[in-house]
Amino acid sequence: MHTPIRFVLCVVAVLTAMPSMASELHTWEVYEAELTAEGSHDNPYMDVAPDPGHDLVTAEFAGVSGEAEGETVEVVGFWDGGDTWRVRFAPPLPGRWEYRTQSDDPGLDGQEGVLEVSPWDEAAKDENPVRRGFIQVNTDGERAGRHFVRADGTPFLWVGDTWWNWTKRSIEFSTFQELVDDRADKGFTLGQLFVAGNGWGPEASLLQEDFTELDMDLMRRVDDMIAYANSQGMTVWVHGWWTRENMVENIGEENIKRWWRYLVHRLGAHNVIWVIAGEYNMHDYGGFDVSFWKDVGQLISDEDPYERIISAHPTPPAWGGGADAPQWSTGEVLHDEPWLDYNQSQTGHGRWRLEMSARIIREDYEREPAKPTVITEPWYEFVEGNPSGREVRLGPWTAMLSGAAGHSYGGGHVWLAHVPESPGGAGPWPIDEDPEVNTLDYEGAVSMGHFASFFDEVEWWTMEPRPDLMAEYPEPYCLARPGEEYVLYLRWGGSAMVDLSDASEDAEFVYRWFNPATGEYRPEEGVAGGAVRRIPAPEDYPGRTEFRDWVLHIKRAG
Repeated sequence: MHTPIRFVLCVVAVLTAMPSMASELHTWEVYEAELTAEGSHDNPYMDVAPDPGHDLVTAEFAGVSGEAEGETVEVVGFWDGGDTWRVRFAPPLPGRWEYRTQSDDPGLDGQEGVLEVSPWDEAAKDENPVRRGFIQVNTDGERAGRHFVRADGTPFLWVGDTWWNWTKRSIEFSTFQELVDDRADKGFTLGQLFVAGNGWGPEASLLQEDFTELDMDLMRRVDDMIAYANSQGMTVWVHGWWTRENMVENIGEENIKRWWRYLVHRLGAHNVIWVIAGEYNMHDYGGFDVSFWKDVGQLISDEDPYERIISAHPTPPAWGGGADAPQWSTGEVLHDEPWLDYNQSQTGHGRWRLEMSARIIREDYEREPAKPTVITEPWYEFVEGNPSGREVRLGPWTAMLSGAAGHSYGGGHVWLAHVPESPGGAGPWPIDEDPEVNTLDYEGAVSMGHFASFFDEVEWWTMEPRPDLMAEYPEPYCLARPGEEYVLYLRWGGSAMVDLSDASEDAEFVYRWFNPATGEYRPEEGVAGGAVRRIPAPEDYPGRTEFRDWVLHIKRAG
């Protein structure tokens, strides 16, 4: 388990016109410069152009010494209420950085500053992995394009939690902190937050009904939410629009693009990733055709100086707005788009959809060029036992062993933000109506923590899906580096027949059984290579009449 870290990442410094007075910070910390406009602006949010090139203030950060020397990063400033504008920057490299602002407003133009940036040591990065930088797609080695890494090259396992409606104004910040602390402690690495231009209701929307007015107080709280999640080692998945009927007329192209540009400018120095839209029906998303949403994806990619990963959250077949758009994954429509860095799937909710998980991942895995793929909305653990913890586990284990780069979870009161001070109806969905009930520790959520802790000890990023190495099993799930390391998931328990013939008979292996429901390992035992070996699972029928799912980890001795 990961120990929560109790501090806030955001470093705030007041911009100074004296370069000799340098601000000191570490790589990937958020530097914030405050500026005061002299001109009059009736609604500065609407001054954000829906297309690049017409921004009131920009700043160029130039590296002048150390590893930063020769590097430049240009960021766009954002309005923060009244006559206040801000510029945020997360230095990607240690050394001295100098910056200068450019603006037609004399109060915002020509401001200068100096940053002295130090690297984090390994102990500090282990304490909080966000200090390793933004999430990227691995581009090195034989498995390029198959998984995520942090900026320093450390593998990143996507273990996501679904935070859809947490921008509701009535939620106390301490309640959000409790959620983040719990998920960080369990080993979740990412929170899927809906930063709503059009929320599930007015209380959760950051833009007012006509999409021309920004609720600045709520926007500042979102800043704090993301900064707090980052301080606990969690990346935040930022998603700005949700499907609505006739968005093309009720919201319009300019409002959608303007909100996305503002989000990138304001949140872009935090450890976040971008998701262009949710419940995404590729062929008819709110009345827009596919070309518009491709343009939005490219706009976000062009706007972000850090080139962080971007995708979309699709609607699956036989699902409301997605019924006429049979897209189990973005890979079916968007895979070749240069801005789409990874594929997302929503299997949706129900047992038959759950059974689609491995198939969807396998199909994405075969696409070229290689891109990571994850399921970002599986069958939620709506109420205790529906689905069961074992059914929740089936999603991440079968997806991961079929080639996914991680998995998301949703459940309890969390996905809906059904909390004591802000209860909310779930419509047709099952939910424990009592908001006082602790749903954070549902069996499936705890199992996700065990999933994370297991892969903390496995070099999963070096391994390929190899179901062919698992014989005599109705649903073979095997991840392997043949001759070296194997992970098998036995959905029904029973006996594993694993082909170890990539190593000689003289090769010695050790194996352990892992209980994915409890996180416990059985004692280590040995097995020889050179052939197909049978390894029976613990507590099998008839000694135990209630079947269990088991994970088998085999590794070359020494």
